[in-house]
Amino acid sequence: GRDRDESPKMQEVKYAYQNIRINFSDGRMTIKNRNLFTDLSEYTCLLRLEKEGVVVDEQTGSCEVPPLSEKTVPIPMELPGNEAEYVLTASFVLKEDTPWAKKGHEVAYGQTVIGKRLKPRHKKHPIRISEGWNNIGVAGDDFEILFSKIHGGLVSYTYANTELIKTIPKPNFWRPLTENDIANLLPFRAGQWKLASMFSSYKYEHGRKATDYEIERKEDGICVTYTYHLPVKPEKDVRLSYDVHSDGTVDVQLFMDASADVGELPEFSVLFGIDADYEFLKWYGKGPRETYADKDHAKIGVYQNRVSDNMAKYLRPQECGNHTEVRYAELTDHRGRGIRFEGENLSFSALPYTPHEIDNADHSTEL
Repeated sequence: GRDRDESPKMQEVKYAYQNIRINFSDGRMTIKNRNLFTDLSEYTCLLRLEKEGVVVDEQTGSCEVPPLSEKTVPIPMELPGNEAEYVLTASFVLKEDTPWAKKGHEVAYGQTVIGKRLKPRHKKHPIRISEGWNNIGVAGDDFEILFSKIHGGLVSYTYANTELIKTIPKPNFWRPLTENDIANLLPFRAGQWKLASMFSSYKYEHGRKATDYEIERKEDGICVTYTYHLPVKPEKDVRLSYDVHSDGTVDVQLFMDASADVGELPEFSVLFGIDADYEFLKWYGKGPRETYADKDHAKIGVYQNRVSDNMAKYLRPQECGNHTEVRYAELTDHRGRGIRFEGENLSFSALPYTPHEIDNADHSTEL
C-alpha cells in the first residue's frame, strides 16, 4: 500500500475492491469476510498502534472468520487514553508467496483514530511590536514578521535569520481545472472566482472603503487583519487575519460570507508562495498518494516526498496533489530549515506551480 509507484487511482480502487471490511467500536473490532471460499485464517492479521507515525505497539496473529460471515472480537492490546492522538490499523496480509504477490502483501485494512491531538500551548516570550508609516513589525527571540500597509499583507517571516515567505499570502478560490470541469462547463458557473483569486485588492474601488489593516494588540502578541475586495458581482469582501503569538506561531484565518450568488465555489483557501528551496514535504494525514473529499480511502500516517512528486503525470496538467485530514505539513530545505502548517482536518497541497500556471499549460513541458 505504500509503494512509491502506486497510483492515486490504485490506492482508491484497492480499498474499494478489498474483500475484508474492518470496523472499530468501543474497544472491539468487527471483521466481515466477503470472500466466497476463503477463511481469514489463511491470512496473517497485523495490528499496529502508532502515535504520529511512530509505532507504539504491534501484534501479529491469526483470525478465523468463515467465508461470507463476520465476527466481533475485543482489540487484543491495551489502548491509550485521550491525552494524545493514536492511530490503530488492522491489516490482513499474505502468509506465503503466491503467483500474484509476495508474502506480506496487504490484501485489506481498516483504521481508527483513538484520542485527540491537544491544542498547542503558547509559552510567553518577550515580544516587540513597532508600527511605522508603511509597515507593522513583530519581533521575538528568534523570529521577525513584517506586515505591509501599502501592499496589504504579510510580506516577510524570518526565523533564525531565514526568510520563509516569497510572496504575500492571498485568499484563493480557484483550483486548476480538470478535464471533467471543462466538459461540464464549470468555468461558466465559477469563472468569477478565478478573477477573484488573481485580482483581489484591499484598495478603494467603486465606493468600497479602502481598509489597509486592523490591529488588535493582545497580552502575548498582536492580530493583524486585512480586508480584500473581490472583483465579482454581486460585490464580496473577505477578511484574512494573522494572530501572532509571542512564540512565533501565527494563527491564520480566512472569513467570507455566503457566496452562492456569485457562482459555484471551486476552492476556499489561502495560497502561500514560498521559495523553491523548500522542496521537501512531510505531512501527517492521509497518504501516501493524493486524496480528495470524494477519493480519500487511504491510511492516516506520516509521509514524505518532494514537492515535485505531487504533480500527477496526466497528459494534460490539472488539479492534483491534495492531501486530506492533514494535521500538520512541513516544507523544508536540504538543511532542514522551513515552515510548518498545522490545523484540524486540513486539505493541503504543495506544488511547484500556481493554479493559474497549471491551467495555462496544455502539456507538462509548458510548465
